[in-house]
Amino acid sequence: MKGKILLLTLCLCLGATAVLSADEIVIKYAWAFKDRYPDIAEKLGFQPGNIFQVGALVTPSDSPIKEVTAKNLDTGLVLKASAAPDLNKLFPGIYMVDPMPSFDPSKHKGVWEIRAVDEKGREAVAKTHRMDKDGDMPFVEELKASGDPLAPIISWKAPNEKDIPKGVTVEYRVRLLKDSYNQLYRSESLSNTQHQIPEGKIKSEDLPDIYVRVECSGLDKDDSDHPAALELRSETITSLKDALGK
Repeated sequence: MKGKILLLTLCLCLGATAVLSADEIVIKYAWAFKDRYPDIAEKLGFQPGNIFQVGALVTPSDSPIKEVTAKNLDTGLVLKASAAPDLNKLFPGIYMVDPMPSFDPSKHKGVWEIRAVDEKGREAVAKTHRMDKDGDMPFVEELKASGDPLAPIISWKAPNEKDIPKGVTVEYRVRLLKDSYNQLYRSESLSNTQHQIPEGKIKSEDLPDIYVRVECSGLDKDDSDHPAALELRSETITSLKDALGK
């Protein structure tokens, strides 16, 4: 599946470090979450609908990684993860299940164990948080852009509280992109519903080709200490031209 930059949310915002040894594999983060894309996402190379993402950021030992697997400890399902070439150019060590399957709660809910094995037979294991929340993360509404088209203020209406699945904390993130492989800008995590794009991120000649994407993420309140507690996410997408009302 195209659209692997959707994982940059995790890989850019997780900033902890570990003391590494040349003779050990380190799994810094292991994630599992449900992502929701609208139909317009297909135009940009993403898969519409509810998809399941599971993977990890793996630092190898002095020997190459031979295999990475993801096993659901509740359902017994085992999936093979592979290196993500496009993401690894920026963030070496990302392994993910690809193509990403459509989300199936009977198979995908629960705790996932990520196991990495290198060519010398050494291995490392890490667990995700427990996926156990029901429902879908709602799309945001009234996604608009205002002000200077080259440094616009992006704003949106927060989902109705009754539509947000129970047990999650809501965060947002804004991205500008041309397609699934060509991201121009990514904001930090946001708690409010507007964000100004810094000057210099948008070129006038690119305006017709830019799309705005607002991620609405639900972080698991029951496992907030986990470094990758993302449980649910929705992706609201529109062209910058439409957002500006032009």
